[in-house]
Amino acid sequence: MLLAQACGGSNVPPQGGTGVAGTSGGAGTTGAAGTTGVAGTMGGAGTTGTAGTTGAAGTTGAAGTIGGGTGTGGTTGAAGTTGKGGTTGAAGATGAAGTTGAAGTTGVAGTTGAAGTTGAAGTTGTAGTGGATSAPILDQTGNPVYDLLSTYKSWLSTAAGDAAKLTADKTMADNIITWQMPHGGWYKNDKSVYAAPWNGTAARSGWTGANGVELGTIDNNGTVTEMMFLADVYRRSSDTKYRDSARKGLEFLLTMQVATGGFPQVYPARAGTTYSNYVTFNDNAMARVLIFLDQAGKQVSPLGGDLFTADQRTRMTSAITHAVDFIVKAQIVQAGVKTVWCAQHDPVSYVPRGARSYELPSKSGQESVGVIAFLMTQPQTADVKAAVQAAIAWYKSDKVKVANTAYVSRPSSSTDDNYNPIQARAGSTMWYRFYDLDQDVGFFSGRLPTDNPPGNGKQYDIMKIEPERRYGYQWGGSYGTPLFAYTDRVGY
Repeated sequence: MLLAQACGGSNVPPQGGTGVAGTSGGAGTTGAAGTTGVAGTMGGAGTTGTAGTTGAAGTTGAAGTIGGGTGTGGTTGAAGTTGKGGTTGAAGATGAAGTTGAAGTTGVAGTTGAAGTTGAAGTTGTAGTGGATSAPILDQTGNPVYDLLSTYKSWLSTAAGDAAKLTADKTMADNIITWQMPHGGWYKNDKSVYAAPWNGTAARSGWTGANGVELGTIDNNGTVTEMMFLADVYRRSSDTKYRDSARKGLEFLLTMQVATGGFPQVYPARAGTTYSNYVTFNDNAMARVLIFLDQAGKQVSPLGGDLFTADQRTRMTSAITHAVDFIVKAQIVQAGVKTVWCAQHDPVSYVPRGARSYELPSKSGQESVGVIAFLMTQPQTADVKAAVQAAIAWYKSDKVKVANTAYVSRPSSSTDDNYNPIQARAGSTMWYRFYDLDQDVGFFSGRLPTDNPPGNGKQYDIMKIEPERRYGYQWGGSYGTPLFAYTDRVGY
């Protein structure tokens, strides 16, 4: 189901030749826009012969820009006393030729003249203002990507009454501002950090870059959660210090985007730890930033009003476009077929990269879900749609999914090192966290033998990696299940 059917296209038939509306000139075929560009209920010529809200001819006889042509209504466009515009006349009460393709404002066709025939313009063309093509937007109901922005809600006060809630949240927001670093970002802090303001000397980040600069991050909900919280407090208080801090945070996000369009884990660059400087899908870092920019650009609460400037919203749109280009180019191709994405990708070559010693280059069964869900919020151009549908097909492949199986983490209180978290469960489907790059086989990885503590490296049996990694990391899950509840509904 489409939320909005995009309209327009360079293949839309023009609106007619010259369509003289005078003594004999019809207004030409108006060419409504494709399957959605219905001209509405045909209006009668009547006494005034109006063309409906989208009527043609008018005083100057301009036929608007419907159907991608210019189709003027004649040399002067006058309908004349006897000038009839066609057989059925008006374009109806609504007469819209696509989403926006109005044929004029009032367009009176003369005493008896109608606006002309309203023939369809083909299968895909829309009227639009200039007849341009735009890709459709899918119905977003049920898209799981929006859940990535909800973390901040658990930070909001649960005090009784709105006034008490706001007072408590303002105190926390004040503290959040003090922990914001000069570049605008935050570290991946827990809510408890903001119980008190920064004391002016404590480290504000656990990571540093060149010359000891403290790094901001989008890892583990970092920076985006703080901005969402500040936005919510600003919405309720109108105190501009919260708005200004959020704007500074946005500049951090826009600045950290690399030239090819991806977002690294940190900014500025992290010294001595290369993987943090790779484009990072891990833990939904980049997907979370992108859906934040998407919602902020659309001014969805609490990101509406004057929280961000018009210039910032324009740059958000550009950043998203650039990021989508990176995602499409980074999609892993196996035996000539597009699949999914790795948790990290090289910012220049787009190739999959590893992170920590047990996070090897792979096709990611977890992180790719967020990438797919985000792409489905965007206009479904041919490239985007192909990327999404190929990735969904990969998830649904019998070689990839593990039927009647569930990943059940060992209880935190347990010390049973013989516990296997991969368990048979009728009706459940599991995907591995990591798959080989060149085959659809899930794998696990302990630490390297040279690590401290040492490990057993890459294995295809989870029970062969050391217990510390076996139970200290999530190696599988029902990752695709919530995604398919959405993709199946919209026909993908």
